[in-house]
Amino acid sequence: MRVIKYLGQRAMKFDIIICGSADAGEYNPYVVFQTQIRKCILIGLHEGYSVENMARSLGVSKGEVLSHLEFLRDAELIVEKNGCIVPAFFVALKEDVLKTKKIAKCLGEGLAKCYVSRWDTVVETYHKLSVSSKFGFDRVSFVLIGAYSLDMIDKFAEEGKIMPKAPVRKAGSFYMWGVENGMEALGRYGMHSGQIGGYGFATFGGEKERRRTSPPDHWSKILMGETGEKTVIDAYTKFTKLQSSEREAFKKKVDEITLKVLREYEKKYYDSKYKISPESEKFLKEWLYVDENLKPLAPIYTPKDVHIIEDFVDKMSIHIFDVIYRNLDKIKNAFKECKASKYARFEEFFCWLYHLTFTETMDYLIREQKLSRPTSGYEYWIWKK
Repeated sequence: MRVIKYLGQRAMKFDIIICGSADAGEYNPYVVFQTQIRKCILIGLHEGYSVENMARSLGVSKGEVLSHLEFLRDAELIVEKNGCIVPAFFVALKEDVLKTKKIAKCLGEGLAKCYVSRWDTVVETYHKLSVSSKFGFDRVSFVLIGAYSLDMIDKFAEEGKIMPKAPVRKAGSFYMWGVENGMEALGRYGMHSGQIGGYGFATFGGEKERRRTSPPDHWSKILMGETGEKTVIDAYTKFTKLQSSEREAFKKKVDEITLKVLREYEKKYYDSKYKISPESEKFLKEWLYVDENLKPLAPIYTPKDVHIIEDFVDKMSIHIFDVIYRNLDKIKNAFKECKASKYARFEEFFCWLYHLTFTETMDYLIREQKLSRPTSGYEYWIWKK
């Protein structure tokens, strides 16, 4: 009974996250681990349980465990290594989370001080952006630093030594990790983005839970309406069960609706007299892109703005790499102290660690009153290609 409770309790607080892109099929990690017993099995593998012990601990048959293992193997989420079945990605339970967060805090403060010492550059970059004429420094700087400058995934991939391009898996190309203790252990800050036609759109903020509610992302909100479901998870589940051709047709329909709304928003953004259609008005209010008086609330970054941001990112990335490399031995030692180092790759650990570091950096800048938390919990914006 003690072991059953142990696996169940840890699985309840165990979360999966990916960094990269995954398709909407049955092997998408978020779909796979909606089934709670698979989280229990994953933790059991991490802890070194045999199939027999997992079955006994979970109160299920050995055949049921083997069935889940076969599916996880097909999904390329578990592998055999040195005669043992282990997770195919980095896993950290509470003990390793606490140790890793200590070095993340140190790294985060180091990165934050890089920005503080170069704050004039941040301010100068803000004033160069066209959005500075419509939106204040607090909103823009939160995005400039958090969503763009600190997001070093592409820079790490270009550099190729610490964290190369995300590995290709059956469900897509992404780094992946599973950790205990929820959002505090995943790295609370995150960016959700999409692109369609000549537009990109995104939200960025700090989450207490992985399911954000404000502002809702475009695709999921329309998906809920089209499927008739009340939650994103139910809508997404229904979508994944469609045949491939049906999914493509459905996605095309959702994309067409999204593109129409974005085009109308852009017209309203630059021309206050433009009259938005009732259909688009409904979505724009739900997305928080306009207020009750239809005043535009989401900045639109022009191609020139994007170029200015890229220049800022390039300048700051030099200092971010410097902090990382000065602490690389400490980072590698922290990895070796984690149980998953016996089967997982360093770059997957680093990806998780950097997300924790990212959080510490943002929190430090907020404490120092250099950045302000968004009033809605997230910043949201559009950019033109």
